[in-house]
Amino acid sequence: MLYFIIKALHVACDFIWIGGMLINAFVIGMVPPAIRTGVIASLRRYDRFVTTGALAGVWLFGLILAFGYVGFSGGWLHLKLLIVIMLSALHGMQSKWLRRMEADPHLDPPGFVAKGMPIVLVSLVVVVLLAIVKPF
Repeated sequence: MLYFIIKALHVACDFIWIGGMLINAFVIGMVPPAIRTGVIASLRRYDRFVTTGALAGVWLFGLILAFGYVGFSGGWLHLKLLIVIMLSALHGMQSKWLRRMEADPHLDPPGFVAKGMPIVLVSLVVVVLLAIVKPF
């Protein structure tokens, strides 16, 4: 029973984290400089508490599942971990650029950060497929 509770908490944190990253990507890539300041100030508070907290939950519950229940026997898990590390790094870059863009609304982030939405979505699909299908 504990396994299913931890897995449910892991998945719930995944939803919150990915949702926060998509919101970040939308604001960074689509909101015009004229209205960025107010939007980014609110989003940064949300990102600090909710999205970053969910990221911590993803790692905590995911590592508990990996060490306690699944083990590191499948190659699918290694690829999944690599993608989650990349997404964690992207979240850090998004947070950094939100902070910079709040200070100077006319800054434009690099392409990897500005085009974060398709990166997050494709990564999400691959991670879900790996976790369900376990192809290797």
